[in-house]
Amino acid sequence: MQPLAVLSAPLETDLSPLTRHLWSEKIVHRVVEEGNQQVLLIADPDDIDRIKELLDDWREGSLPEPEPVTTSGTSIVQRLAAVPLTVGLMLLVVGVFGWQHLSNDWHGWLENSQALWPDARNQLSTYLNMSFWEIWRPTLLHFSVMHLLFNSLWVWVLAGAMERQGERFGILALLILCGVSGNLLQWWLAGPAFGGISGVVYGLAAWTGLRQYRYKIQYGIPPALLGVMIFFMVIMLFGDTVVPGLSGSAHGGHLGGLLCGFLLAVIWPNPNRRNKES
Repeated sequence: MQPLAVLSAPLETDLSPLTRHLWSEKIVHRVVEEGNQQVLLIADPDDIDRIKELLDDWREGSLPEPEPVTTSGTSIVQRLAAVPLTVGLMLLVVGVFGWQHLSNDWHGWLENSQALWPDARNQLSTYLNMSFWEIWRPTLLHFSVMHLLFNSLWVWVLAGAMERQGERFGILALLILCGVSGNLLQWWLAGPAFGGISGVVYGLAAWTGLRQYRYKIQYGIPPALLGVMIFFMVIMLFGDTVVPGLSGSAHGGHLGGLLCGFLLAVIWPNPNRRNKES
């Protein structure tokens, strides 16, 4: 069944009050960009009469505040089942964290390239001789419970929002490319003694922040989130410049992941752009 277009409005029009009300009434819909307009699509034509009433109220500025959306009818299992890739990624990093506490084999993940830094860090051959796994695997390492919980929380929020929009290939691209780019920059800046999925988290934040603004994709992520994350990254970087090692943060990983996330968000196709012939 083809989605039904019920409203076309300029890009600068704020449709969020209307969409919140539609979600509160469990009316399945989405907002897409088409040319210089944003188009409201609904999935079920049977909702058209109710939507017309809401559109009239919205145009007149008399749209009532929606009832809070409850999730009492959705079990935890259903919520987890809706985002299997996100859940799988979280279980993977938790599993690796458990392995770190049961074995010392993970030390080899950081020591293999120790002898190359810093003398060989500016040689292209150093990076060409590294395997993908050697470059990427520190992404899975975490060195404290708080480190793990903080990153897992953001993976749940950001990757989960992407997966609910059907962007699983985007998550995989960010996981691989932001992990590699962040790790390479961190390795070049400070050597191989680092770990964490924070670079990927910054890439996820860049993706959702930019594409929510640019394409009006309804991730439900607060627009200020990316600004806050960048602000704290700058503050920690400044602190480490004044007192080296103060924050203990892998700034290269954060910055590399952030820039890679922005780049992917720009070049990745817009899923909301419909073919006008369809």
